[in-house]
Amino acid sequence: MDNEQFKLIDLIEQICTEKGIYPKPMRVAKDIMNTKVKTLTLDHTVRDCLKLMEDSKVRHVPVLDLPYEGEKKSCFIGVISQRDVLRLSTPNAKEPDEQQIDQRALEQLLVNIVARNPKSVSPQTPINEVITTLIRNHIDMVPVLDGSDLAGIITTTDLMKLFSTLGKTISLICPKSKRDATGIYTASENSVKTDILSSWAFRPIQEIMNEPVICLSPRDNLAKAIEVLQAKEIRHIVITDEQGDFMGLISDRDILRNLPYAGRRPPSPPKKFREHLFAADSWTTNFLMPIENVMVQNVIHILPSHSICDTADILYKKNISCVPVIDKPKKLQGIVTVIDMMQALLTVYEPAEKAGLIPSESSIC
Repeated sequence: MDNEQFKLIDLIEQICTEKGIYPKPMRVAKDIMNTKVKTLTLDHTVRDCLKLMEDSKVRHVPVLDLPYEGEKKSCFIGVISQRDVLRLSTPNAKEPDEQQIDQRALEQLLVNIVARNPKSVSPQTPINEVITTLIRNHIDMVPVLDGSDLAGIITTTDLMKLFSTLGKTISLICPKSKRDATGIYTASENSVKTDILSSWAFRPIQEIMNEPVICLSPRDNLAKAIEVLQAKEIRHIVITDEQGDFMGLISDRDILRNLPYAGRRPPSPPKKFREHLFAADSWTTNFLMPIENVMVQNVIHILPSHSICDTADILYKKNISCVPVIDKPKKLQGIVTVIDMMQALLTVYEPAEKAGLIPSESSIC
């Protein structure tokens, strides 16, 4: 293979073929998209949307316009995300009583809040372009459109599933790869190809984790957390005590669950990250709520030596979007998000030399 064009996905498929293994295609959007998509229409209400998300355990719902008389099919309009509707429930009410919810919010039609003309891809869009679209636009889901028709969706969870599948495939075709005394995985077969695969799939998570980590105190308030999220354009903040020990996490979703109903999405483009989501009609005491009242404790965490593929498997199976990296009891070393993992996954579909997977003088045959 020409090193300038060689990609890790090429090598995986080559070795699979040599060993008589034929995994499912993993090249373009249609190979990994979810086609069993739950949808709603413009005439459904926020109440309907909340119920569908809860019952189906989904965070994004495509919205369709029903066909007019004489038309044969519905028209894709846009997407409702969980973040959009979290502002429409009351603080500290994971299972709210009907009387506690602002009825104006629940009875809003989705036509009023749907995000129209979202970023989309086609069934033939290469996976690297799908990943780039998600990262650049700070989104967790992209609809797959065949012309103007909704063919499926791809979420960050689907990409973590792909990451996990790649790891299992590499383990299958390089079965003798083992962890050495230093905790690093190596391929016992003296092969450049298996060395490259093993060094990618089984490298420790500490190589891609974020450090140092942006942290807040449990006594800081939601206003401070919002300020940090917007300034850094991030979705999670680690909470530590005075000794720097890990206590928990707070996400943008946790904050949105605790802000009051803000009305319709403003028509103008946001000037700050997540501006329309964090906006309130007026100053509210909710912004003064201590983080400790909202943060999530007993968070799933991993060791710095955890492999990137095993980490992807955890993110996929637990349906979570980040995981703290902790060495010894409560000692925070870093944090890994789905963004970090997607950037690592991107290297599978880029020229290997450009991605730093092989030295320039090496040759892959």
